[in-house]
Amino acid sequence: MTDLQYDWTFDAPSGGTQVDVLGDAQGATAAIQQLLTDSAGEPPAIPTPADCLVTLAAGLVRDDVIHIKAEVRELTGADEEALARVRSSPLRMLETLLELGTVSIGSLPATRDVLPELLLGDRDVLVLAIRRATFGDEMQFEEINCQHCGENFSATISLGQIKSHSAGDRRLTIPLRKGGCAVVRYPTGADQAAMLADAKATNAEHNSTLLARCVVEIRDGKGEVTPGGADVAQSLGLADRRTILTQLATNQPGPRLLELTIRHEECGGEVPLPLSVADLFRDF
Repeated sequence: MTDLQYDWTFDAPSGGTQVDVLGDAQGATAAIQQLLTDSAGEPPAIPTPADCLVTLAAGLVRDDVIHIKAEVRELTGADEEALARVRSSPLRMLETLLELGTVSIGSLPATRDVLPELLLGDRDVLVLAIRRATFGDEMQFEEINCQHCGENFSATISLGQIKSHSAGDRRLTIPLRKGGCAVVRYPTGADQAAMLADAKATNAEHNSTLLARCVVEIRDGKGEVTPGGADVAQSLGLADRRTILTQLATNQPGPRLLELTIRHEECGGEVPLPLSVADLFRDF
């Protein structure tokens, strides 16, 4: 039998000459190191996990560009500590949650001057996405009371089943009771913060603040236009104020957190299960 012979040589990176591994160990080592260096190149890009990317309902407009994509991240223990410190203030908790968990809006870093510009519905999109990135898609609920049969039951829901309202125009034209119409825009995070800035204000005063900011103009039946503002918000009739506020809430782009229902399998009834930010992050 003929003995097998192995040729322990390989081409050096430069010049194509052969290096004898057994006869020139030092040269072989140098050649291998050079080969590894030449072939390393740029490190491969690590893609962002799919559950950290989200599409906004309306998006952020900057310099005539609509930034519709956003990136969020999983919350950490340090984030939990930061959220625990603001737990007593729902608005501050929401703002902190968005600041911690949102990485970017389109090509823009998600800074404190960017996030308040988002519509309330888009902020809800981000809250949902942060929750899913941190805890996953499912939520377990105990002791849900069925309004149809009176029994309590537990259930698991998928956050993906929450319906969402797509964005159309960023403004609404709402008919008024005595003729004419109000042109309004959807509220943003900045509007919400202004509305809730005075903790001692009544609900009526909160409504006036929001209307003063979101009513762009009033058009009467003759075509006369009055710009919005505090005086206009207070001069609107009660029915018109309620109509405008209802339309803003009903048509706001984004997830319908307050409209979620769950089926009670025992009796077949659909049970309302409205969600808030506190519900989504109840473990904090």
